[in-house]
Amino acid sequence: MRLNRLLVVSIVLLIGVAALGSTIKVALVAPFTGLGSILGDYIKMGAQLALEEINAAGGINGDMLEMIVYDDAANPSTAANVIRRALFQDKVVAVFGPNMSSSVIGVHQLAQQAKVPMLVGATSPSFRYSVIPNDFLFRLRADDKVKVIQLVKYAVEELGIEKPGVIYGSTDYCLAALDVAKEEFPKYGIEIVAMEQIKEGDKDATGQLLKLKNAGFDGLIGLTHESEAAVTVNQLRQLQIDVPIIGFSAWGVPAFTDLAPEAAIGVYSVQGFNPIDPDPAVQAFVEAYKARWDGKEPSDPGQAYYDGMYLLADALKNVGTDGTKLAEYLANEANIVGVQGELKCDEHHNFTNVCLISQFDGKDWQIITKLY
Repeated sequence: MRLNRLLVVSIVLLIGVAALGSTIKVALVAPFTGLGSILGDYIKMGAQLALEEINAAGGINGDMLEMIVYDDAANPSTAANVIRRALFQDKVVAVFGPNMSSSVIGVHQLAQQAKVPMLVGATSPSFRYSVIPNDFLFRLRADDKVKVIQLVKYAVEELGIEKPGVIYGSTDYCLAALDVAKEEFPKYGIEIVAMEQIKEGDKDATGQLLKLKNAGFDGLIGLTHESEAAVTVNQLRQLQIDVPIIGFSAWGVPAFTDLAPEAAIGVYSVQGFNPIDPDPAVQAFVEAYKARWDGKEPSDPGQAYYDGMYLLADALKNVGTDGTKLAEYLANEANIVGVQGELKCDEHHNFTNVCLISQFDGKDWQIITKLY
């Protein structure tokens, strides 16, 4: 895709205020087209809400934040093109995104090259700091090593699954989660009886599900993206295969349940955020989000980018716009309370490890437990 055809929407959220001070440009890189497009608006609305609130409260020591939004089409090559434009042409001081793990792995070195912080909602453990020691790369959500460890524990100890069957996708996000599942089940003396792949964009999982059935599985472990999760559960119900179902983060968002509203009933998921969480910070965010976006309900990962904008604002207020100083502050000094609770960078460059285990009842994800 050529640069002049890329979606680049500038969201300047101040009228008549910029004259009183300068603006500080940040980039938001998210999928608005392509396989991950169902997440783009959630991400943008979360980030934009925070930006508006920050600017309304006086901005960054009087200067206003300006967000430039780029469509990466959930494609690593396109992500690299738009991030180069953001860093070297538009001169942003920070990049939010990409949100696809495969894109982060392909482009993170650009942030290091430009010495500009990159704050992402992607969750693959493949780019933990111990694996990719990039001082400019930060994660805004619990990664999937944390989540899949909890998924396996719940599947075994609470759902009583003894012969797990796994359906998984083909991106790094899914494959890295599969690796964790393969490590964790044997710790309980349990072997995965079958593992079947559904590729992104596939509309049929019948063959894979029948193979799991023939292998004698007694519980389905879902490690796919949202669209493939919907294909899987819809066809599982059609085949009248009755086993407990638990999936990782992509299985716990409206982008999944909107595509399978009936088939998803009873499904368990390990989530990063739940809008019915009674925590006062969560409910304050939900109310503000609904008020700003015509009653729409927020979703993971939108709240992560909301928190991320506040993390960056805190850093900008304390050390200014120099990228190296921002990265050092985020890594060593940033410590704020956000929607997800305390946000502080750990040894993996993750700002939170909060996750929830919930079950879909046809309307909401009912929280079973919240883990920190």
